Amino acid sequence: MKAMHKTSLLICLTILVIFSSVGVVVKWPLISQWLPLGSKAAQTMPTGADPFSVVPPVPSYVKNLHPVYTIHASLDENQAKIDGQIQLAFDNPKTSQVLLYLFDYTWNPMVIKSITADNRPLSFERKGGTVSFANPFAKKDHAVLNITFQTPVPRGESRFGVKDSIWTLSNWFPMLGAMDQQNRWYEPPTRIGYGDPFIYHYADYEVYFNSPETYRWVTSWGQGTAKKLPQNRQEIHYSAKQLINFCLVGSPNYKIETISFEPGFTVDIASVDPADIQRIKAIAQSVYPVYIDKFGPLPYPHVAIAETAEHTVFAMEYANMAIFKKDLYWNNMVDHWLPHEIAHMWWYNSVATMEAAYGWVDEGMVEASVYYYKQKRYGQAAADEVLRGYTSDMDKLKQRYPYGKLAKRLNQFETNDEFLWTWYSKGAMLYHHLRQTIGDDAFLAFLKKVQQTYHGSIIGPEHLDWALGEVLGGEVHYFVPNVQQVNSAGFVPPRIEYFYHTVLNGVSYYPTSPIRERNGTIYLPMREILEKFGYLVSYDEAKGKITLVAGRTEVELLKNSPKVVINGRAIALQKPLQEIANKTMVPVSLFDNVLGYDVSIDAKTKTVRITVPLK
Repeated sequence: MKAMHKTSLLICLTILVIFSSVGVVVKWPLISQWLPLGSKAAQTMPTGADPFSVVPPVPSYVKNLHPVYTIHASLDENQAKIDGQIQLAFDNPKTSQVLLYLFDYTWNPMVIKSITADNRPLSFERKGGTVSFANPFAKKDHAVLNITFQTPVPRGESRFGVKDSIWTLSNWFPMLGAMDQQNRWYEPPTRIGYGDPFIYHYADYEVYFNSPETYRWVTSWGQGTAKKLPQNRQEIHYSAKQLINFCLVGSPNYKIETISFEPGFTVDIASVDPADIQRIKAIAQSVYPVYIDKFGPLPYPHVAIAETAEHTVFAMEYANMAIFKKDLYWNNMVDHWLPHEIAHMWWYNSVATMEAAYGWVDEGMVEASVYYYKQKRYGQAAADEVLRGYTSDMDKLKQRYPYGKLAKRLNQFETNDEFLWTWYSKGAMLYHHLRQTIGDDAFLAFLKKVQQTYHGSIIGPEHLDWALGEVLGGEVHYFVPNVQQVNSAGFVPPRIEYFYHTVLNGVSYYPTSPIRERNGTIYLPMREILEKFGYLVSYDEAKGKITLVAGRTEVELLKNSPKVVINGRAIALQKPLQEIANKTMVPVSLFDNVLGYDVSIDAKTKTVRITVPLK
């Protein structure tokens, strides 16, 4: 017998049983909604999301305006400056003003020479790290700016600059400002001597970079396609997608070796010393497979590692780039800090955060990542030694800064030590404490869920709690409360309200508001579930009274009260109704103790079955 024929027979038998039963009209008024799956009624039955994906992801902190940069730039190596033109296309936010960000040095500022729109020059004003001007696009949906700029490149020991003929070009062009989901522009925080307070906006890039033909570059998107120009120059074209920035590091003295891992994923390694390339390569060949396994594949085809001159950048993450200074070979510090920076390609680059406010999100995670690298390459004893270092730093925090917390912003730390011990060590132990609590498998599933869901987003603690809830199957509060925990108090464990799968009259149903367990009681969205059983639901706001009517059955409930009256008879619920996520939720006891339905709960599979008995 074909499956379709079997289904039709089941439908007929079900209808026969239903209509030959007594009292069903009262208990189950809308039988047509509960025909077996495969019927016309079942196909049109409204349902919510999957029960373990009922809560939508928390939106990115930065509204996506889909910026696309087309940059033509030329490096003048003699005068140490970059001259460039940008065509910047983006969704018009329809705000009164538009902002650009300049992440330059106050003592060596970038110069905006002109901004035009539709061939008309715009008046603009620079204040701190922002350039603002009146929005010239009225109600148009799409905006295009043309920007001419000049950026002096510092000579000496700085993150952005040139030293020993190695050019580290990061934050070298003006960038579109970032706004929140309510269309309010962020004001970039003041830069201080440490940390990275930048606010980035993921974008696509077409970059045409002109430089001496002897220069070799590693970048945020591979080595590009070079074209020879007159006067011993070259123009290299890069076409990049979904980057928080576009960076280059180059030198006439660079040697570059490219290694591959997964199909379509390459790592360019640059140094002036071939022996150093081999040291870097040994670390890279060990660390990338570990991180790919733990976090999932990196969603970019090209990344790079660049060794810079002594006394320059220490170790720094940029878009798809890990950069460190040559000094780090001393005492083999490179074996910690290069894996740290490589982990930033997932945590900061693929998924970003508001660095000035939540820098621990990525710094803590990349420090926790070093644990996995050490464990795989050197064994458990080496990994445990990493954790002992973090624990020691946390002890110092408790003693010297007992009232400090992860909630401190970058410019609120009293000392560089407090900053490092908080964001790096305490941040790492926050993740480690979670791993110990939920186990390795769930923890790694959580990390992969963050990457899969929030690639190209700017996230914070509530986004992490959402991803953790997706993995554990409920609403979780872990990162948000621990941000406010003072150093002397330690960490609080995850608080979980598990979501339950629902089967109503033998048919799976996915409500738009999740059924959950709270304090040992299962709560269901009142209106949505009861309307499925054919009840008319009304609410008297003045009296706080809810009335349910179906056939000859009338039920009255009071908000925040366990009292229920059914057909004039008073019954007490085990727990009162609750407001959860702006929905009135009823305890499951309403269905068995009051309405007389058959209810079974399987705590292992997190399933609630509610069936109207046939009498």
